[in-house]
Amino acid sequence: MNFVRQTQQGTGVVYSVNVSPTGNAASQGLLETGGALFQLWTIESATAKEYLLDQKLVGAYMPSAAITIKTQDPYTLRPRTRADKPFTVSINVAGLVTTGSNLPDAAKRVLLEQHVKNYTAAKTSYTLAEATSGTPKASSSIYTNGTTTLNFASTNLTGADPTKVSGEEWFVVHALADGTVAQSQIANANVQVWPVASGSIAGITNGASLRAKPPQLTVTMNDLYPRSFTYLQVYPGAPVLGTTGTRILTSQKVMDQARSESMVLTIPDYEEVFTKDGAYTMELVTETPFGTDRLAYVTFTVSRQIEVRAMLGDLEGT
Repeated sequence: MNFVRQTQQGTGVVYSVNVSPTGNAASQGLLETGGALFQLWTIESATAKEYLLDQKLVGAYMPSAAITIKTQDPYTLRPRTRADKPFTVSINVAGLVTTGSNLPDAAKRVLLEQHVKNYTAAKTSYTLAEATSGTPKASSSIYTNGTTTLNFASTNLTGADPTKVSGEEWFVVHALADGTVAQSQIANANVQVWPVASGSIAGITNGASLRAKPPQLTVTMNDLYPRSFTYLQVYPGAPVLGTTGTRILTSQKVMDQARSESMVLTIPDYEEVFTKDGAYTMELVTETPFGTDRLAYVTFTVSRQIEVRAMLGDLEGT
């Protein structure tokens, strides 16, 4: 069930009305002195737990804001990026009063907060309330109407290995408290952050020489990006990223899902890819919206020529 709760800031009177997932409706109460806070809530049927989805504060003078986050990933359902990649946050503010004397602070500026929250083994998505429950990582004031742009070279999440962090970054704009009107959120947006993939090839070592049937391989792929295509290939010669080789293992299809994934696969038989003896490179590669990355490789030689040494004689042994 979804409902809108309207709280009159001047009197504290509360109205609630059930709403459809889409559409519009008139407010239940007039906008009295002090304005009104509109909150959109949803209730999960199975648990009866309430979730605050969004809220807007409307008053006689009230700044408005919109936040847009852009990454190098074209995914449209929500912004997402990789821990080592840049992203841009644009905050468009309107309704600030920029001229006049004795203006209240709430009319002149809005408060921008940045919240970061790492994922855990059990939690890979946060609600607005969960993500913003702690102390902001950063906060600042915006005094001008128009667009303010923030450029980040990589994520602001922290961890023992910066390339392996995952979580969410939330950006929230608040209208300041003014008299009986409490400070209230007027815009928010978030970006998901996923780790940099890594991998390994076990069963064959660098510099090895294969003289018989190649050994079984174990290929480990960690933190594959939600939309990616990963494969193991072999080609003659030294390692050169971008080389097209013979694929002996793939992730079956282009991954297109909501989170990163790890897997371990074994390859028992792949001798047919070595069409002739010589030096070879075996390379584990992943393709993502950010480009092509090599996760692991080994170089080795294949030498299957059999040398027979024997002494020939006549049938009588002379």
